[in-house]
Amino acid sequence: MSMFKYVFIPANDSKPIEIREGDKSGGLTDDILSKSAKSYFFESTDKGARAAALKDATPEQRKVLADQLREEVKTASATSPYASQMAALDDEALINIMMTTHTSETCEITALTVPTASNEQRAVSMYSADDARTQNLPYNRRATELLVACGHNITSEPSPSTVSIGAAPPGGMCGDVFVGRCHDDEVADIWERVDFTVEDANPRSAWCDVARQRGGGGGGGSAAGGGGARSLSGLMNKQAAITNGGANTSGGGEGTGFAEGKGDGYTWSQNEEEVELRFPVSVGTKAKYVKVNFGRTKLKVIVAGQTLLTGTLGGNVEVDLSTFTIEDANSGTGKELCVTLGKNEGNTWPFVIRENLPTTTI
Repeated sequence: MSMFKYVFIPANDSKPIEIREGDKSGGLTDDILSKSAKSYFFESTDKGARAAALKDATPEQRKVLADQLREEVKTASATSPYASQMAALDDEALINIMMTTHTSETCEITALTVPTASNEQRAVSMYSADDARTQNLPYNRRATELLVACGHNITSEPSPSTVSIGAAPPGGMCGDVFVGRCHDDEVADIWERVDFTVEDANPRSAWCDVARQRGGGGGGGSAAGGGGARSLSGLMNKQAAITNGGANTSGGGEGTGFAEGKGDGYTWSQNEEEVELRFPVSVGTKAKYVKVNFGRTKLKVIVAGQTLLTGTLGGNVEVDLSTFTIEDANSGTGKELCVTLGKNEGNTWPFVIRENLPTTTI
């Protein structure tokens, strides 16, 4: 039996990304990953109960179920453009939606990359619950970071002329997701599952860099995406911080976007050239009390023997262009330690810093 690997990314950040295996012999027509994902999302929701209820429901009972769906849609209408459209449907249309989407094993498939010559005809897809938004499932930070690392725009709804199956959904990913890869070459008549590992789920992986390039299969210039990787990364970061009150994208902080935000005991901001982190310190703090370890991908900040921050950066820095100063606080009172990181590449990082990043999770 020939096996392949894929990953499961929980929405809950405290849970590790899991590696799973499946039999690749089913090919495209009987793909085990697609079947497993659909089964998982069916069993983890109330679709089974709704299927049983609809099967023998009276007209009055069907009306009650439609009303329940309408209430769910109203709850989600503030955050989902699709929900507001559904809320405008009549009862019969909602009942038909229930029959087709709430009683069968289905899922949403988002194409992170489509096969191209640059990525050696490798397609990467993300599988999620197709009712994640109407069910108000929790924001999935790691899945969304992976999505934007491939260059996709998730901050606006695609226009009718650009909507396509597998297009990146607006607002990022919600709920648990599965991610897998396949070798898909129509000319050579090949479709085969290949490994996608926990290491591949890191948004700084080399394959994500390829995806963002023109012709790389992601959102950086191919038919699968919607624009340049730089601007899309910045837009995604803004949405990520807004969507879950910060979603721990900067190492535990909240923000109004990925141009700026707040961490545990510090604030941060970034543009395409540099990142700035500001820590409130006592008025008597002097430079000799401060030690900042600048690494190409790591940062550690110590003041008076106390570690204020240590973690993995969201991109590479030029150590020679990085420094720190002690300045008057922007608030007008007190002092702040200002740490400035010069970026190695002019882009917007998918996150600024992630504290104590484990090797088994992302």
